[in-house]
Amino acid sequence: MNRETIYAVVDLETTGTNIKDGDRIIQFGCALVQNGKIIQTISQDVNPLRDVPNKIQHLTHISADQLEFAPIFEDLAPTLVEILSGTVFVAHNINFDLPFLNGELARVGQEPLELDGIDTVELAQIILPEAPSYRLQDLTQLLSIEHDNPHQADSDALVTAKLLLKLMARLRELPLVTLAKLSELGTGLLRQTGDLFTAIYDQMQEQSQPLIPELLIRENIALHKDQPTDFTLYPGEQYAAEYPHDEAAKKALLKPHLKWRKAQATMMDFIADNYQSEQPQPILIEAATGLGKTLGYLLPYSYLMSSTKKLVVATSTTLLQDQILTQARPLLEKLIGRPVLAEVVKSPRHYIDLHRFTLSLQLPHKNRLTRLLQMKILIWLTQTVTGDLDELNLTSYQTPFFINIRHRGVASLDPQAPFYQDDFLRRLTKRQQQAELLVTNHAYLAEHASDQQTWGERPYLVVDEAQSMIFNVQSIAQQTWSLSRWQLWAQKGLQYTTTTQSNNLATLFPPKTAENRSLKYLHKTLTKLTRTLTALETYLKTSFDVRDQQRPITDRYLNPDEVIQFVNGCQREFKHLNRELLTIQDHFLALRYSLEQQLERYAASDLSVWQAFENEINLLLADVEHYQRFEQLFIAVKPQEQHALSIQSIQPAQPSQLPQFKLQWQLVSAGTQMQSLLQHFEPVTLTGATLAVNGQFTYLKREFGFDDDQPLMTKKLRSPFHFKQQARFLIATDGPVQKELTPNDYQRQIARQILTLVTNNPHQTLILFNANQTLEQVYYALAHAGLSLDREVLAQGVTGSAEKITKRFMLGHDAVLLATSSFMAGIDFPESALEMVILVQLPFDAPNAVQTKVRYAQLTAQGQNPFKTEALPKATIRFRQAFGRLIRTSDDRGVFVCLDPRLLTTQYGQQMCRALPASLPQKAAPVTTIRELIDLFWLNSD
Repeated sequence: MNRETIYAVVDLETTGTNIKDGDRIIQFGCALVQNGKIIQTISQDVNPLRDVPNKIQHLTHISADQLEFAPIFEDLAPTLVEILSGTVFVAHNINFDLPFLNGELARVGQEPLELDGIDTVELAQIILPEAPSYRLQDLTQLLSIEHDNPHQADSDALVTAKLLLKLMARLRELPLVTLAKLSELGTGLLRQTGDLFTAIYDQMQEQSQPLIPELLIRENIALHKDQPTDFTLYPGEQYAAEYPHDEAAKKALLKPHLKWRKAQATMMDFIADNYQSEQPQPILIEAATGLGKTLGYLLPYSYLMSSTKKLVVATSTTLLQDQILTQARPLLEKLIGRPVLAEVVKSPRHYIDLHRFTLSLQLPHKNRLTRLLQMKILIWLTQTVTGDLDELNLTSYQTPFFINIRHRGVASLDPQAPFYQDDFLRRLTKRQQQAELLVTNHAYLAEHASDQQTWGERPYLVVDEAQSMIFNVQSIAQQTWSLSRWQLWAQKGLQYTTTTQSNNLATLFPPKTAENRSLKYLHKTLTKLTRTLTALETYLKTSFDVRDQQRPITDRYLNPDEVIQFVNGCQREFKHLNRELLTIQDHFLALRYSLEQQLERYAASDLSVWQAFENEINLLLADVEHYQRFEQLFIAVKPQEQHALSIQSIQPAQPSQLPQFKLQWQLVSAGTQMQSLLQHFEPVTLTGATLAVNGQFTYLKREFGFDDDQPLMTKKLRSPFHFKQQARFLIATDGPVQKELTPNDYQRQIARQILTLVTNNPHQTLILFNANQTLEQVYYALAHAGLSLDREVLAQGVTGSAEKITKRFMLGHDAVLLATSSFMAGIDFPESALEMVILVQLPFDAPNAVQTKVRYAQLTAQGQNPFKTEALPKATIRFRQAFGRLIRTSDDRGVFVCLDPRLLTTQYGQQMCRALPASLPQKAAPVTTIRELIDLFWLNSD
């Protein structure tokens, strides 16, 4: 590839995806690119001599009449071969277009094209590392490329050619050190995609271009420089030195930027008055959707917080953290007339360790995905100023590669290491110390409440989406530890440290050296670890009779006396585990340090053995954090506290599978821990849109550990929305009843009803599930029915992580998003970003889950009804949250559909219905009628 190379950018429209099943090309589009310009475009309809499925006609807008008089492929084939010969074949998903075209050529007696090929999907994944989606229509929108006729070959080929040119231009802007590394790593990409990086590197070597001022080079890695921040606060022209207590002053402050909302002003005053009293109290505010809750608490606190007395805001998701920093903070700054120093606080594992990443580049990686990720990160490092790996929008960060390169915390850094001064986490830690507003998530706050180094001494605290925190509160005092997984990792580690094995580490570390002695200690300690784990498992099985061979899954719940027996009986094994883990970590780190200092000594084959070993040990060491949290609960156990321990044994369904043995440990009620957490802060502000059940805060108060004698001021603020005009609530009278059906039949019926509601209904739709398994099976059923040909169908955990699919959904126009209960709270999809919510099931906890069984048993022992005390309040709050996703602004319109007939047939279902706004129009009908009502609603809304 060089400047004179002609790139043939091709797109095909076909009757289907499988040429062996008789699918055929119906349209050929091509744009020829040379010397940075599009020199020719070709578009040709093709008569497939067979019917074109209606769904393909609907997708492509290519009708059967249009194709009737078009030439057949046999007549076009010689011309296409002549056009494409000698070019580099380019396509958006080349492994579909090129094989399909070659299949058609072979069918009509032509020789297949033997061309170099470039995949623009993979190219874009590398060059645009932060893009939320790599679909062609999303990339064209991101890069401002006009795309008039998506899913037509001529239009798709032309915009793919423009995409290729923009991607090549971005490559030419990269520093040479980055291009050199990309060229080196590109050998593992699809077809000849990697050769493009080499070609552009060779071209740019001929030119002398200085490094742009925003970048620096460290250890042959190009990094974006830290952005200096002026930490001195300068009052603006409208700076208000004191909180505006009277209504006129508040209106004057808010009017230029915000619509006046009486309820929002009431919330502001409630918080401000509390902290101006002699003895501020904890407060709880239910602030309905549309009230402007975030500014409702940020504004009054902005007159209290400082770098020495910070405000900590805890939200339910990292996505909400970003919204506060990127949307709410700039608005607050305009209101108060001064900059607000704010930073995010989350676990170090979200950030890249530059030293560890650089080392990964020196190790051989045969895995194509790992090479692609390394290339993606190299370009990302020239752009990011945070080093937050979440910016990459990946589906999963749990691969061995990411476990290796993620940060271990500032304490793990070597001050003498090359990247110490440029470390992202060090920079962030300094900014956090100078900040006045820190935004974190519930889970991080729960585990690090006492971290004064981060929060400062007794900062202010707002728990936003407080109802979500109580749902996650059990995770504060709940840990699962898999003994089977540790056994597997230890056994694999032993394979590499045993000298009798062919692929072992002895060849890397010669006899009579310190490294060889470390290797022997490592092998010896891994052997001890397997014995300790075996002894612990044997003790648990024999002491508590976990031996039911008749069932594939055995759950054994220990009563309080048995918990104490467990604590006393396992002390020795846990002491051994701690000692062995420390020894393994010390010797592993010693070996890795030695290897890193002498990388040039080792052949690629030697380094491959080390890398395979390191992956196994890192999996073990990465899981130590879970074990340590488990052990903290284990050590902290007191006989008077309510603890629960479940021992789970899973027998494999197949002989090739391994049995699983794990422990789940929890405090049954975390109210005490929640109160302990709150003691580190000034009196808390708890807020959210759905905190009350039947108009009362009893459930939330109990879960946060507030008793009747403790002061807690409360306030309910109503929504300003006109639900009668803005929304409809529709209940399916013929929704499937899960307990009456097999899982497969239930999932099929749900998929059929969803298809009835969403087919040819172009409104953005969120579908909420209780169970991941149901979500996954319904997703595949919808895809099989062809829904994904007509519109983008996203599924949490299947097509991407929650953060990734949220960003992709926001880009959509008629997308369908399948998600779990984590999407019921705190995520804003305003106006046309979300226009229909389908709730598949009433959001009750799974009754067979370990923590649910134990919790209900405890409540029963206390003489309480678990359903009324626990299950129904939680489900009612979630039900309100699900509806709350729909109407987020006064301009929103939308339909809320529930497919669970229990809303109609049970007393508790009718009670849950009454939890929604009284002005919301409700109607029960069969799904086919609901579909008609939806169409009528939108017809009347236009």
